[in-house]
Amino acid sequence: MRDVDAQFLRGLFDEEGSLYTRGRTALYRLHGVEGLLYVGISVSPLTRVRTHLREQPWGPSVIAIRIDYPDDPEAAEREAVFAERPKYNVVFNGRNPPPPPDPASRLRTELAVERRRLEQFEATVPVSPTHLRLIERGIRAKRARIAKLTEEVRAVEDVARADG
Repeated sequence: MRDVDAQFLRGLFDEEGSLYTRGRTALYRLHGVEGLLYVGISVSPLTRVRTHLREQPWGPSVIAIRIDYPDDPEAAEREAVFAERPKYNVVFNGRNPPPPPDPASRLRTELAVERRRLEQFEATVPVSPTHLRLIERGIRAKRARIAKLTEEVRAVEDVARADG
């Protein structure tokens, strides 16, 4: 590795070995083989993830990590847990979790989840013609759901603008 590369890589991390984020709060998702395990927020996401891996009984099940930097991390965490239902989150993930702040926000969250699932679905490689037909059917269903959610978001936002 060249010195420039090493210097660049060192610049990505702070003194604690966590990602350097200029003080921004990260939204992180921990995935296991069975799906989404946990969603959280932290200003030191890698440090927080290491803590989960060491201290939580489900830590060894984590096989993938996704880190995002939303504008409103607290709201993004609430919406992600509410919409995506991670297996080990307790807050916002009860039998009757509190509703999101407004209908447009709930629909935008659901729309984002459906778009992400569609991207994952479209990336699936078929194993046989039967699998291909099932995947194509699933893609068509997701596209229809996304179109419907997009219409609902527009309608709710139009009503909100008219009332506002």
